[in-house]
Amino acid sequence: MSVGKRIAEVRKGMCATQEYVAQKLNRTPQWLSNIERGIRPIMADELVIIAEVLGVDPSIFFDNHLNKTLKETQELPKTNGRRY
Repeated sequence: MSVGKRIAEVRKGMCATQEYVAQKLNRTPQWLSNIERGIRPIMADELVIIAEVLGVDPSIFFDNHLNKTLKETQELPKTNGRRY
């Protein structure tokens, strides 16, 4: 799975919208969409910042244990359906 697809998977697992993440990075949602779809490459410093916004370690985007990590994250207290 590509890094962009992993970013999308983690972002969705955190119930974060592209708009939310892009806003935190002072970027457009299209910028993030292009990264997630593999149209635009991502720089290492951008990956670190995306990880910070999502509250995860950047290694999650390369880790083979992504599903385990997402499962643990989903066991956190619920946000009453609010999206970030």
